[in-house]
Amino acid sequence: MKKRLVYELKNIEKKYHNNTVLKIKHLQFHPGTIYGIIGPMGAGKTTLFKILSGKEKPSTGKLIYEEEEFKINWLGKIKPFDSIWYGNIEDLDGKRTVSELLPRSKNMTQVKNNDDYFNSKSNKTLLSEKVDNISPSEKAWLLKCMLRGQDPRVLILDDYGVYLDHKREIEFQKLIIKMNKELGTTIILGSHNDRNIKKFASVLIYFDNGHISKIRPGISSKKSRK
Repeated sequence: MKKRLVYELKNIEKKYHNNTVLKIKHLQFHPGTIYGIIGPMGAGKTTLFKILSGKEKPSTGKLIYEEEEFKINWLGKIKPFDSIWYGNIEDLDGKRTVSELLPRSKNMTQVKNNDDYFNSKSNKTLLSEKVDNISPSEKAWLLKCMLRGQDPRVLILDDYGVYLDHKREIEFQKLIIKMNKELGTTIILGSHNDRNIKKFASVLIYFDNGHISKIRPGISSKKSRK
């Protein structure tokens, strides 16, 4: 019996101005799995994430999501799937305030105890700040807050844990693991090193110069086989 896949990439290539930044012959992502995409700056991680989330089209090749290809609208742009949640601090709407991006309840009041950082007395003024004016670490934490209460089929996070201190990264990690275990969310996380991700990811995929250099099991995968 053929195993169900979340993603399947075949002969994917992405070029910018005739420069190839991503080249993948074949890659599969399985449902309910936590993946770490590891590589230095310029390795192709963000390009891969934008293709997987439907924000960009590959130059060549085929991308299958849940047995379907991404559809193209009449303007030639990709129609992204609502079941994919992509987070990158560079893509946050910098003109909106922190408060506008935080999750809200059905009666449109801010969720109680939404976050101890943004709701603390010393940081209350941050709620009215434009996202462009807050620090990278605050933007990374805002992504975590925005994720709370979501139920995507796939969660893609770029630069996971890069801007957070140890305490905040552990809190973020707990939310991700909870989503994976309780909701069955497929998680795809990117980072320039595997220090944090390897502790809870099942699969680590290493990139270098737009190519997959190696694929290894994470520590959690090794423990589950013992």
